[in-house]
Amino acid sequence: MTIYWAPLLHAYQPPWQDIEVLKQIYEECYDPLHSMLERHENAKITINIQGCLVDQLIGLDLMHVGRRLNRMMQKKRVDLVGTAKYHPILPLIPKSEILRQIDLNTKTMQKNFDGKWKPRGFFPPEMAVSNELISTVGNLGYKWIIMDGIAHKEGEWPQNYIQQVAGSGDSGNPGICVVFRDSYISNMISFKNIDAKGFIAQLLSMFPDGDKEDYYVITAMDAETFGHHIKFYETSFLGKVFSLIEDYPEIQTTFISDIVETFPKKMQPAGSITASSWSTDKGDIASKVPYPLWSHPENPVHKYQFRSLNALYRLMELLEAQISLQNSAPKKILHKSSASSENISPEEKSSEDQPPDDHYREYYRTARYFYDESLHSCWLWWASMRPMWSPNLIYKGLDLINRTALNAQLALINLQNGQGDEYYSIVIDNGEKIMGEIMEQELAGRRVRTFGQFSD
Repeated sequence: MTIYWAPLLHAYQPPWQDIEVLKQIYEECYDPLHSMLERHENAKITINIQGCLVDQLIGLDLMHVGRRLNRMMQKKRVDLVGTAKYHPILPLIPKSEILRQIDLNTKTMQKNFDGKWKPRGFFPPEMAVSNELISTVGNLGYKWIIMDGIAHKEGEWPQNYIQQVAGSGDSGNPGICVVFRDSYISNMISFKNIDAKGFIAQLLSMFPDGDKEDYYVITAMDAETFGHHIKFYETSFLGKVFSLIEDYPEIQTTFISDIVETFPKKMQPAGSITASSWSTDKGDIASKVPYPLWSHPENPVHKYQFRSLNALYRLMELLEAQISLQNSAPKKILHKSSASSENISPEEKSSEDQPPDDHYREYYRTARYFYDESLHSCWLWWASMRPMWSPNLIYKGLDLINRTALNAQLALINLQNGQGDEYYSIVIDNGEKIMGEIMEQELAGRRVRTFGQFSD
């Protein structure tokens, strides 16, 4: 029997992260992690690095991180996966924006890493999945998508075969492999409830003695766990594990992609996954709240955040539809009469002959810039009160929403279209309600609150 261990690390910082904090995380986490990987020839780690973090590193002149990652990829110590650039909770945003966020991330990574890079695997931010998302990712050509063990509907997730979900409808997609994070062991590592020797002992005790069948274990957590949240953890845990397993030939480190290629497949029908995230528990599933830290029906701040977001989606859809019409409309040619057009009074000129001012294009580009960033998950997470709560970080997210809405509405005004007024008003009104609810929560002293019943 061989036990294959496939670790995954997820690196992300919000698009508005403070420069000094990002520098600190680089010095404490990213740089030491890369150094550790270079020291251990038997190391293999699947890595997700969000495209928006790559942009920030470039802005700080720290893109040698990318060069080191490229080197580790060439040495087969790192497998870089795909994701969505600005870390949105994908099942909660429009499908058109899901596709855009994934495409933006791919372009960012190919520009700054290997231009021929084509990821086999996909990491959904916060491991937030739905059956619809799985189908969408499969249709994009990814071979596998990872999720938390709680997403497996039939008790314990498989560890001796790979579950493949059939493609839906007539898409031509044969299906995508779904792999599951070992929630228990991953959380033990994340919260420092196990050391390197204990981890090895845990792996050796998990499967039947004398079994000739091979098994695998997938662990996944934030990269910032190592060195930033827990000082020197990249050496005291990860480095130590890589050293110890050299004396255990029955344990091998590997990439998730290699597990997917090696282990037998069992086909499951479409719709066989439980919508969830890696922060979802059994109580949330029972309450039908799959993404509790980002969208909880009993959370008053979330309520107003999503009213604002839903109006913003409609506002941007309207604007982009109008721009599409404008771009496809035939250009009108003014025919000269006996009098020069310069001599025709404004009253005599038909308004239909006046093209809208091109200012709308600049306003649209600005709106789209902020819109892409505004879909990030953090401002929802900091409103969860479970126990995360930060009025300032909620406000940072709200500011991106308001900037998007402002420029979208200005673009529509310059397109001489008043249909966006209602959506714009909803965005602004609910922004004010968000701020009011923050004050209410602070006045009541309810900065930490949980919702629903939770299992042990």
